[in-house]
Amino acid sequence: MRDFPRAARRGATASAAVTAALACAAFGGTGTGTGEARRSPAWCKPGGTLTARAMPQRVKITDCDLRGRTVRGSNGLSAVVPSDGTSLVAHALRTDGAAELRIGVDARAGEITIATRSGRDPQGRPRHFRAAAAACDDGAHRPESSKWPKGTTVQWRYSPGTAGLPRDPIAKGIANMVNANTDCTDAKKFTPPPDIGENYAGQSDQGPNVTGAAACGKRDQANTFGWLAMPDAENDVLAATCTWFNGATTVETDMALQTQGRRWWTSGTCPAGSYSAEAVATHEAGHVLGLAHIEGTEHAELTMAPAVASCDDGPATLGKGDYDGLIALYGGR
Repeated sequence: MRDFPRAARRGATASAAVTAALACAAFGGTGTGTGEARRSPAWCKPGGTLTARAMPQRVKITDCDLRGRTVRGSNGLSAVVPSDGTSLVAHALRTDGAAELRIGVDARAGEITIATRSGRDPQGRPRHFRAAAAACDDGAHRPESSKWPKGTTVQWRYSPGTAGLPRDPIAKGIANMVNANTDCTDAKKFTPPPDIGENYAGQSDQGPNVTGAAACGKRDQANTFGWLAMPDAENDVLAATCTWFNGATTVETDMALQTQGRRWWTSGTCPAGSYSAEAVATHEAGHVLGLAHIEGTEHAELTMAPAVASCDDGPATLGKGDYDGLIALYGGR
């Protein structure tokens, strides 16, 4: 409020002046600058889900405080913007591609950044088609925004869901990534393995921190991997992984494989139209450890390629780029 002169603060005249000043500030001021109220952007509607495509990539918290709000990115991928100071990246693997949603929260700068992208597995031979390189020769990789501290043993719990599917293929998928299992060497492993470990800490009473719409919820400080019915997710979703981080350090991850309307191959001969649970879990474990998708038809044979075909268990073993990415993040044991 302005510091009115003493003479103006005496008697009824002063009272009227103060009342008028308060009213002016409440309704946006006089247009002279300091008394004007800040108006929220048109896209910052109260309640409900906000759309990333409708907002700028950088949002000032004073313009629209997104913390605690749900933001929807490409192909329906959504996440709750963290309100505890962390940032997050969300991934959804689909039958025909993948989607990513990255949300950076910088409270010190008073800014939130939103980035979303999606890719589709091309049908036929697209205009810029390049034949896939052999997985054992393709060294392409891309890091995530964060990683675990070198030498960490990631403690994780298993969520069985309600579909009666087994834990084994999910546990194998995580081990495949941590131990750098591959078909590229006679020993069936790249050496040395990356300096990161994993430990099964038992069954969880709660499911992965992923909603029925395959959205990332509010973090619960536990790494939970397993099966989840996501009835409100789009029909082509196979799995979703959420990673929360402070700075460049991962602090929590959750992984969910879709059971709603999905057929999974977990042992024996693959039933037609089913998906390899071990292959999908291995791919998602790459996100858990800090690997992003590596796009392009020329990289289609890598585990971190953004697509898994039905009855394809190839992604369960790492290619050169998948391994090189892990070594770039963690070094060798």
